[in-house]
Amino acid sequence: MATSWQYQKGLHETGNGIYAYLQPDGGWGWSNAGLIVDSGASLLVDTLFDAVLTQEMLDVMADASGVKADMIDTVVNTHANGDHTHGNGLCTKAEVIASESSAREMESFTPQMLKAFMDSADALGETGDYLKAVS
Repeated sequence: MATSWQYQKGLHETGNGIYAYLQPDGGWGWSNAGLIVDSGASLLVDTLFDAVLTQEMLDVMADASGVKADMIDTVVNTHANGDHTHGNGLCTKAEVIASESSAREMESFTPQMLKAFMDSADALGETGDYLKAVS
């Protein structure tokens, strides 16, 4: 069956208060997120890799749904990778839910640690080259 839908960056309303925010190409560091709004409650599934990307997403979501970042009730992190969690702090009033192992990992590997790692990329040879290429 042919479809006219395309995988493109931005917010896609799938219906009934459910939204998907996509970031092509979906490769390393370019995660997707979702928002569910119903009966005055809101749940955000994952944030993005940093505050800039997450704020852009939250602004678009607020325009479409009427739910601003400080109105989001719950953030559910599917796993602890930074491209799904590093924007959590922008949802200042939300309860953050994650598995126990994800919560431990989020506490032990912070965005500041990732920044320090990236700052030393030039000294990391091929690994550093890869990090710079995908960031």
